[in-house]
Amino acid sequence: MARVLQEEERWRSMKQKKSRGSTSSTSKYYIKINEDEIANDYPLPAYYKTSNEETDEYIIFDSGLDVQDIEDLPRSMLHDWALYNSDARLVPLELLPLKPCAEIDVTIFGSGIMTADDGSGYICDGDSTHSSTGSGASAIEGIPVFLSAIKEWVIEFGSSMISISIRTDMAWYRLGKPSKQYAPWYEQVLKTARLAISIITLLKDQIRVARLSFADVIKRISDFTKDHPAFISSNAEVVERYVVVHGQIILQQFSEYPDDTIKKCAFVVGLTKKMEEKHHTKWLVKKKKLLHRNEPNLNPRAAIGPVVSKRKAMQATTTRLINRIWGGYYSNYLPEESNEGNHCEKEVDEVEEQEENEDDDALEEKLVVPEKTQTPSSRTRQNKSSSVRGAVLVQDDEDDFPAIYLVEYMFEKIDGTKMFHGRMMQRGCQTVLGNTANEREIFLTNECMDFQLEEVMQSIHVDIRSMPWGHQHRKENAVADKIDRARAEERKKKGLPTEYYCKSLYWPERGAFFSLSYGSLGLGSGSCHACKLKEGDSDREKFKLDASLASFMYHGTKYSIHDYVYVSPYYFSSEREAEIFKGGRNVGLKAYAICQLLEICDNKQSKHIDASSFRVKVRRFFRPEDISSEKAYSSDIREVYYSEEMHTVSVDVIEENLPSHIKLRYSTGQLNDDSTSRKKKGKCKEGEIDSESAKMKEASEGNRLSTLDIFAGCGGLSEGLEQSGVSFTKWAIEYEEAAGDAFKLNHPGSLVFVNNCNVILRAVMQKCGDADDCISTAEAAELAASLDQTELDNLPLPGQVDFINGGPPCQGFSGMNRFNQSTWSKVQCEMILAFLSFADYYRPKFFLLENVRNFVSFNQGQTFRLTLASLLEMGYQVRFGILEAGAYGVPQSRKRAFIWAASPEELLPDWPEPMHVFAAPELKISLSKSLQYSAARSTTRGAPFRSLTVRDTIGDLPPVGNGASNTSLEYQGEPISWFQKKIRGIMDRLIDHISKEMNELNLIRCQRIPKRPGADWRDLPDEKVKLSTGQVADLIPWCLPNTAKRHNQWKGLFGRLDWEGNFPTSITDPQPMGKVGMCFHPEQDRIVTVRECARSQGFPDSYKFSGTVLHKHRQIGNAVPPPLAYALGRKLKEAIESKSLSS
Repeated sequence: MARVLQEEERWRSMKQKKSRGSTSSTSKYYIKINEDEIANDYPLPAYYKTSNEETDEYIIFDSGLDVQDIEDLPRSMLHDWALYNSDARLVPLELLPLKPCAEIDVTIFGSGIMTADDGSGYICDGDSTHSSTGSGASAIEGIPVFLSAIKEWVIEFGSSMISISIRTDMAWYRLGKPSKQYAPWYEQVLKTARLAISIITLLKDQIRVARLSFADVIKRISDFTKDHPAFISSNAEVVERYVVVHGQIILQQFSEYPDDTIKKCAFVVGLTKKMEEKHHTKWLVKKKKLLHRNEPNLNPRAAIGPVVSKRKAMQATTTRLINRIWGGYYSNYLPEESNEGNHCEKEVDEVEEQEENEDDDALEEKLVVPEKTQTPSSRTRQNKSSSVRGAVLVQDDEDDFPAIYLVEYMFEKIDGTKMFHGRMMQRGCQTVLGNTANEREIFLTNECMDFQLEEVMQSIHVDIRSMPWGHQHRKENAVADKIDRARAEERKKKGLPTEYYCKSLYWPERGAFFSLSYGSLGLGSGSCHACKLKEGDSDREKFKLDASLASFMYHGTKYSIHDYVYVSPYYFSSEREAEIFKGGRNVGLKAYAICQLLEICDNKQSKHIDASSFRVKVRRFFRPEDISSEKAYSSDIREVYYSEEMHTVSVDVIEENLPSHIKLRYSTGQLNDDSTSRKKKGKCKEGEIDSESAKMKEASEGNRLSTLDIFAGCGGLSEGLEQSGVSFTKWAIEYEEAAGDAFKLNHPGSLVFVNNCNVILRAVMQKCGDADDCISTAEAAELAASLDQTELDNLPLPGQVDFINGGPPCQGFSGMNRFNQSTWSKVQCEMILAFLSFADYYRPKFFLLENVRNFVSFNQGQTFRLTLASLLEMGYQVRFGILEAGAYGVPQSRKRAFIWAASPEELLPDWPEPMHVFAAPELKISLSKSLQYSAARSTTRGAPFRSLTVRDTIGDLPPVGNGASNTSLEYQGEPISWFQKKIRGIMDRLIDHISKEMNELNLIRCQRIPKRPGADWRDLPDEKVKLSTGQVADLIPWCLPNTAKRHNQWKGLFGRLDWEGNFPTSITDPQPMGKVGMCFHPEQDRIVTVRECARSQGFPDSYKFSGTVLHKHRQIGNAVPPPLAYALGRKLKEAIESKSLSS
């Protein structure tokens, strides 16, 4: 006992020395023996399995805590643990370096039961690695957790004790006994650690350590008896192989030993040389250990939970264009070098060099001006000329480098000053593209101003480009582009000035790049298209009154007597306060008040006529929610009530005009018993379109865009777009079989390829004879060749596809920064490359990318910007933005990023206007350091309709219990709310009203959560419960109160939904301890069902899902809400119809 205590004290002493850095290795490189060298020492491949419901370590530890030193991280114990890779395959711990290294090509995760580290549990002589789940093992009371990527591991030891710890970016974990499954994998590490201790002991006993060579030590080890804790073999060759291939464990223990003669002995030198002779990798050791605590958990348990996916990483199949753009970027930039000004700064230096080489006298040369010419077409300064539709450099006081302007026209002022009017052209690095832009491409803007000709520094060459459009021109455009790039490179080598080109208009206020209007550029006529746009905008902002007092213009809209208008809801709030619902996210938000314009008041006495001072008389209509919450629930959301209540309001409280197709139906009754002014009541429908979506779905396929949906999932995006009447999904590609089956069930007219999109793209390009333009893996080529003839015949061909849409797998973009310390080889596995390659090869009229909100900021915005750059390089017009699904008729918060692309021959769709009030800020995208863009306004000031609630969504569904599994039920009642009627449609049976089954403890917890808004784990009593197994457990999960202060009290975990609130973001696996913990029904003791989740996403009750309960939840959680897709589809349809009318 005394010896053990002595060892513990010595171990602590070594640990303190280590933290002071006194014994750290100074080796520059870490030698990692490759896996094939050690494979035979480990069991056959196996995969991690568990029945535990594990908690993400990110829930337990505070990722926002400012921890600078890794030694300050929290410390815990880990029992019953296992280590595995991203495919959940068990892997040896020694594959991970014992030092922080750059460019590590292995990622290891872990799971286990976490407890507090009480300082006990060291492995001493005689201890075994029997698992903590072995026979007779006592149950460990702790938290089952899954860990983020393990960043390093350390071995701390004494002569009779060993302690091994692992570190993630969140915490240190000292390893207790492994799980039964993983025990054989851990035995090798302990065996090698014991061997190192035995070698150190052996050397320490020598009078002169240098006398024992590497071979001598190997001989001594082979002499160990079988009962020795470090016995390997009696065969010296076997011993040497073992020592060498596991050498880093041994070397690390030697490097931590406080005796320099031991650390630098002949054995260490010999071992290092032997290791270098083996199949190995050398990693550069980093001087500083960095924490990445803001990165989400990449552990496969976080992404898919118990659902096993057959998806495996395959390098993306790409066209040469996409490969060149992305590969070129990653060959020139490291991930951390995302300074958007890099290109521009380089360019400034070049301009300054040119200026310094110019003769100063040349700047003073007078311009040659033809006499009596009011708008000359050109001006020459020595060998430099300024011409209409040419480009010039002008010094910009606000920037470090000259601005580029396109000369629209020239003129002469009365005093004889020679002037020109120019439109600003921005370098790509000055736009949202940043350093992903082509250094030669510049973009026209709508910023314009006048300059004196003497302010021109020099003219530059800008080619206003228009390339032939379509898939049939891809090859000739590629050849022309290759010649152009080679010519530019040659000019660059010779030091000649850069020749720029321009083919797009950048309009940051609209978050878009548009095709150039070639007919309106540089006409030299004294008019400017950008000026006209500004004048039009200014004119629209003006308030104009018709002389007859029958109408007025406000914000570009004409308002006439008897029109129906939207009025700010807060204008009436002081007169009539609506009931406040507690517990909902949308508390206090109101839809616009609806009024009828009765009279335009004569404001003759007013000196200034503007919107704030001019008054109009209106009749107010009331909404069901103005009366009561029950009335709101049972009434059509579009229904309003007539009243005799009149108001005189200022014009500036009017938000917008209503559509002209309001229908009025009158009935008797009264709005409020004590309001005599409201005794007459009538009903009208606001924008009544009961059967609109049904009519859209029945529209002729011939008038729709032939669509290819990639990463189609169960079909949410296709469903909404088809409802809008704009598209028909003829083809869909989905890799997951269950999701593909669901798509087939709901879109029987579509050809669904349940396959890897990389294989499909390769097969199409091979079929069309374009294999030379296709970059793919041998595996993709082999699988493409193995497709049967029917599949090959069904593949869509270029020219057949009008519209491509889809959402590349979002797991990589949900903040998971896989590009940190990454290489191009890893980027190539991103499916967005394949998605963009489909667009490049097919060149459809329209293209729509959907992804999670973080897509625009993921990887420091590089992925987002490269996507825009790729589409622009193809010749597309591009628009980008973030939308909140809750503002488009979805009863949940769900923010999604979208990128529209339209061919230069089409109109680029605009964003849909928000229709429902929803508590969300303006969702902005940073365009530059000082500029941001929002695709849609915030609805905090109102919207046409109120927000939808949980009661609106699922209030009519029959009660079911925990683990309900009957997939077909009777509805047991009529739909009540407008949403329920719309979502139920003509269904007479309720399908998929099934729920995940909770374990006994979580069910008890659910039963003890009060059935009231806002109730969650904090309402659980602090007591223990006895389970049916006899085990006693805490009712309050142990980790929550201990970490509540750092995590906003863990609001929502084990939480009930609020009838009058909305759903949280739909996820792929609802669970009470998950990222979105509010998953209990408002009144029933269970997790929300599959059908309830589907309704929260806006899927009609007729929509079918496939597979297990977990598969179905996953399909719903990954889907685009159909109502949001519908709204996008309507704007696309508008764009197509507008173009048709204009032509």
